[in-house]
Amino acid sequence: MAVFGYRASDREGRVSEGMVEAAEERGAAERLREMGFLPIRVWPAASPAGKAAAASPRGFGRRGAKKDLVPFLQGLRTLLVAGVPVDRSLEMLAGLFRGKPMGAAAAEILREVRAGSSLAEAMKKAPGAPFDRFTVQMVNAGASTGRMEEALEQVCLFLQRSRDFRSNLVGSLLYPSILLGASFLSVILLLVYVVPRFVAVFAASRVPLPMPTQALLSASTFLKEQGMYLLLAAVFVYLLASAALRRPEVRRDWDRAKLRWPGVGGVLSAMETSRVMRSLSSLLSGGVPILSAFVIAREVSGNTAIREGMEAARLQVQGGAKVARALGETTPVPELALQMIAVGEETGRLEEMLSSVADTYEETARRGLQRFLVLLEPAVILGMGLLVGFIVFSMFLAIFKLNEVPF
Repeated sequence: MAVFGYRASDREGRVSEGMVEAAEERGAAERLREMGFLPIRVWPAASPAGKAAAASPRGFGRRGAKKDLVPFLQGLRTLLVAGVPVDRSLEMLAGLFRGKPMGAAAAEILREVRAGSSLAEAMKKAPGAPFDRFTVQMVNAGASTGRMEEALEQVCLFLQRSRDFRSNLVGSLLYPSILLGASFLSVILLLVYVVPRFVAVFAASRVPLPMPTQALLSASTFLKEQGMYLLLAAVFVYLLASAALRRPEVRRDWDRAKLRWPGVGGVLSAMETSRVMRSLSSLLSGGVPILSAFVIAREVSGNTAIREGMEAARLQVQGGAKVARALGETTPVPELALQMIAVGEETGRLEEMLSSVADTYEETARRGLQRFLVLLEPAVILGMGLLVGFIVFSMFLAIFKLNEVPF
């Protein structure tokens, strides 16, 4: 007997998916009709858990899995809220995401669950590792407390907010980055390809050139002759800096210094505070113990100084210290955030206050980034305009000087 996947509707028009055993595809369709279903599509599958894997030619693409992660978790939560068992929900999701990395992941999770593993353990073993530690721990806490639907909702909200903030950040930086890159490339092309064409003309005239033109020609000659060496030096410096930043103590000092940079330090601090506090709020709301929440939330931050500070704060909390006091003594969390957290502890509403802190500093980071970009864009335009203007001005000075030569 072979195994076939199917998509069919019942007498009430509800569409469902699953697996059925039959000798051939036509027999599978007949068996579905006998079960009271109207077949929509029937296809061969290697096994009940292998449907998506067999139909996925693209393999376990991590990028594709991350793209479909939130819709997958939202679908799982919706099915669980509707009363569909976990294994049946995973089976339906494997069909829904068939041909995509999350379909293969759902099939593998289903196989592990049917073999006796918990949902959290199965997610941890999913191919392509689409589920991070935060998601796995939230699911584990939801299963332990009987609040799986709430835990999945918290995960979806956290991932969606993080994704939206990241998209806004990238979108905000895209235009200045393109502007800066185009301006830099334009100046390089002028110095390397345009200005050298006038060198022979100026040399043949034997006319003393103005000081700005001499400086421009010297810069052009140096860049043309030494450009490759400059590029190799820049690559060497980059590799050297990357190697140095792999040392924990250097990375810690660098990350701590970034939070004090003029202009952008406050934005970076607000971003890290928002990210860590939202993670803590979601974990605690999902039923994760506070000490475990600290361990997971510290991994959310990309700043080594904050991660080490969170670990030190966890040890203090483990010893009986208040959360606000522990964070204040070990991490660069802003004073206002610490006061809000202290109020949350006193009123017994720590999860809600952590969420408020995250919202407050996410908005602070967004406003700070907008202010920075408002200053950055005209500064780039003005700087490149002055540089190009200097090139044009220097060339025209030399041309005017040539016009003064008697023939």
